Amino acid sequence: MSEWSEYKTILHSLQEDILVTNTDGTIVKVSEATGKVYDVHADELLGRSVYDLEKEGLFTPLATPMVMESQERVTFVQTVADGKKLLVTGLPVFDDEGELVRVVSYSHDVTELMEIKAGMEEMTIEMERVRDELNRLKQEKEETFIGKSEEMRKVLATANQVAGVDANVLLLGESGVGKTELARRIHEKSSRADGPFIEVNCGAIPDALFEAELFGYEGGSFTGATKGGKKGFAELAHNGTMFLDEIGELSLQNQVKVLKLIQKKSFYPVGGRKEIQSDFRLISATNKELDQAVDHKEFREDLYFRLNVVPITIPPLRERKDDITPLIHTFLDHFTARYKRKRVLSREVMHDLNTYEWRGNVRELINLLERLVVTSPNPVIYPADLPEGYRQRGEAYSKMNNFDETLAETLNRVEKERLERAKEKFRTTTKMAEALGISQPTVVRKLKKYRIK
Repeated sequence: MSEWSEYKTILHSLQEDILVTNTDGTIVKVSEATGKVYDVHADELLGRSVYDLEKEGLFTPLATPMVMESQERVTFVQTVADGKKLLVTGLPVFDDEGELVRVVSYSHDVTELMEIKAGMEEMTIEMERVRDELNRLKQEKEETFIGKSEEMRKVLATANQVAGVDANVLLLGESGVGKTELARRIHEKSSRADGPFIEVNCGAIPDALFEAELFGYEGGSFTGATKGGKKGFAELAHNGTMFLDEIGELSLQNQVKVLKLIQKKSFYPVGGRKEIQSDFRLISATNKELDQAVDHKEFREDLYFRLNVVPITIPPLRERKDDITPLIHTFLDHFTARYKRKRVLSREVMHDLNTYEWRGNVRELINLLERLVVTSPNPVIYPADLPEGYRQRGEAYSKMNNFDETLAETLNRVEKERLERAKEKFRTTTKMAEALGISQPTVVRKLKKYRIK
């Protein structure tokens, strides 16, 4: 066997794509596998110029000029006639005098890998799009907690500040003001945002079942218990936030259990012997005056001080009139989109809703707007579409058209009503004067005139 035939046999036995050119780009040696890669007979490539083959569309780009220019190993992706992708490596071959005389290249089919890469890139782009969409939705969700008034801006500023620490927060305010929504906002802006938000309605759980619901229980620990047991709220809140709503409704006996949980951050499930640790952030809420409940021995003082580290009071809607119109627009848009019914409020209805007292606070406003969107037969909602009790402007008109009183009496009545409302909203006569567009001494004089205290 000649020397060349031996090398040739070795070359073809490798079953690899190997191609050798001289410095002019002429192919001088080629393996049989190379022909299969480029879908030609290997012998047809011998003596051909890689530059001519590139022009014919057999493959591109070329290893030879890259190696000639760099004088070192190069690796790149090459595209062949049928669209396949090859990962090509070109190697320089030097003679004894250090002159580059040959370029050897070999390749591997990476078409599938390139397709996977492209798919991954598309997936990455899609994931970024979804993430941006989630962030947008999250931002929209945050914007539904309206805080346009000065009172609510202060509440939100405190909530944002306390969100960054794990201090216990006690949310105070009437039913329907948005305590649960504010608790969620604090959680979502905290370092525990990726953890669970576990809401516990203390007023809705029967007193006898509270311990089992809070701490969970082992299977068969009491009559009616689930066979495999059940995790309690405390365990579910691990690495997240536990929100104890209506905590003022707890019995003294269950208050002790909550106190111990807060102190130790550990507990035993009902019927269990293994102590479970739970790392959670605590937010509580109540519409009761807990300090008065403490005085009346209805709420434990030690628990009260544990909960009341950072108290945040959400004012009722009637004390933040500036939030009513933004709330109306936000939730009217929400319900028209949800029920696919375009509805707008007439000017008279907007007046009525802005002058209503809203004893049920934001929850009442939301319920009314949903009801109006669902039940109103026409695109424009007029006072006649409002339920009885919400038609404030009609009463105002009837008073204005009451000819049983003189013009002076009507003006005095209106002036007194305006002063009374200003006194409710503003703490000082200076601010009242700014809002009413009169001087501070005039405000003082008129308060005395109408005996408004």
